[in-house]
Amino acid sequence: MKLRIDTLFGRMALLIAAVLVISHFSWLTILRMDRREQRIEYSVEQMLFQLDSIQRALDARPPAPLPSLVEIAGEATAEEYARAPTERSRRLVERFSARLPAGTEIRIEDESTPRVWIKLPTRQDWIAMPILWVHNPPSDSRMIPGAILVVSVAIVFALLIAWQIQRPVREMAVAAGRLSRQQPVPPLRERGPLELRQLIERFNRMVADLARIDQERNTMLAGIAHDLKTPLARLRLRAEMLGDAKAAAGVTRDVESMSAIVEQFLSFAQTGETSAQPVPVERRLTELAASLAEQERPVELSLEAGEGFRLIATQLDRVIGNLVDNAWHYGARPVTIATARTAQGWQLTVEDAGPGIPEHEFERATLPFVRLDPARGGNAHSGLGLAIVDRLVRQGGGRLELANRPEGGLRVVMLFPFAPLAKAA
Repeated sequence: MKLRIDTLFGRMALLIAAVLVISHFSWLTILRMDRREQRIEYSVEQMLFQLDSIQRALDARPPAPLPSLVEIAGEATAEEYARAPTERSRRLVERFSARLPAGTEIRIEDESTPRVWIKLPTRQDWIAMPILWVHNPPSDSRMIPGAILVVSVAIVFALLIAWQIQRPVREMAVAAGRLSRQQPVPPLRERGPLELRQLIERFNRMVADLARIDQERNTMLAGIAHDLKTPLARLRLRAEMLGDAKAAAGVTRDVESMSAIVEQFLSFAQTGETSAQPVPVERRLTELAASLAEQERPVELSLEAGEGFRLIATQLDRVIGNLVDNAWHYGARPVTIATARTAQGWQLTVEDAGPGIPEHEFERATLPFVRLDPARGGNAHSGLGLAIVDRLVRQGGGRLELANRPEGGLRVVMLFPFAPLAKAA
């Protein structure tokens, strides 16, 4: 899986890696500075030991021989070697001077073998001895490969822990996507830190409440629609028994309108997923077009998606049926049904040549029981057509978009991304 920095795991991984690298190499820098200080301190201790040994040799009776680089001389000889300490030896000389008795004079001989000239307040002569540099402990550059190995192992384990922490969030995002498509969402496993467990528990409760409310609403709509069928049948029978043919025709027309509304209620209440296998969309559209032509509602087809575009037959029939019904009631001929394969996924489009819908009404148009007046008003409709289509499209893993054609008319575009459509199918 490609790592994206804008995801929770990507940002946690970047943060962890940055913190570990900065902390370890900051520690290496501090250690290097401390080792330099230790080197100076060790060198000062060695020079103090060397000076003490020289004094013991001079005070011995008889005086002990001195090494070749050690010299005892008077003021005139020391004057010849008076120098300021170099940058390299300045800190060493300063530390060394601070450890000597008060009143001690120091001069530097910066030759091939640097020496320090010391005149202690208790002695008349100057003592010259070499400047000692201690080269132990060894250079800390040898620790860099080890530090890199430690950082790498720490990053790997930290990323595994971060991946485990973000898994519940990722699962919740997938579940929220299913919920937005009106698909069943099983309860998520409550795991992770306390805050995540609380969030998952409340998310599961919200999903259960939404499912219960949706079920209650659908049961109510189905019950109302079912209970209205018998009175409508009696009204239709009584209309046929009326002696006034004109009045009978009016009553029959009203009964038909009410029956159509009842059928819309039943269609909207049917939200359960079907277990039927998907069928090729273009082949099914050809059959639907022939059926609509027999009902004197001809449509034009423009099929360019290919055999790979598949949907559940009953869902496709309901989608096309509602959209063609809306187009014939509120739009104008010709009504066109088109399919295409795009970079984003499979595309199904239904167009008419009517007045269209004002753009500011696009969002309201897909809400249940919303009737747009005057462009989308009329008899035998309860404002559920586009709501049913929107629900079915989301159940199929797609999304619905409304637009007005430049030449006039409404264009309903349904886009089904490849992966979600395959999972929904």
